[in-house]
Amino acid sequence: MSDLVPTECRPGIQADLPYVFNSWLKGYRSAQPEMRSEDFFALQHKRITALLRKSGHLRIMHPVGAPAVIAGWACLDLAPSVVHYVHVRGEYRRKHFALRLIHGRSVCTHMTPDGLVLKRQLGLRYMPHLLDGP
Repeated sequence: MSDLVPTECRPGIQADLPYVFNSWLKGYRSAQPEMRSEDFFALQHKRITALLRKSGHLRIMHPVGAPAVIAGWACLDLAPSVVHYVHVRGEYRRKHFALRLIHGRSVCTHMTPDGLVLKRQLGLRYMPHLLDGP
């Protein structure tokens, strides 16, 4: 399927972080329905901060010529097989952007209902225990 809007990827920058945090927290919240909201938001914010600091690899997909417009993003680990989280804006979904953002990855550490579809499509291994550290 071709993109309606041609896109390209770039590394994440500081200005991307508010959108990344907002979309990650909002998107992952529904996957943790049994947690109290105040616990979820405090602890997941701390986890995201640590992952971004540790992995240091935030990949942003944007329309060609508009690098400030985020079509999607992925937090990738330094380990070449691991993706922590991928998000694609609603208007860019079902265009294989997530597949392009996580190309070559075979393990994921976060799972949402949409992520489950991606997991099955790619045969990803869901391994949340990798977040526990060594």
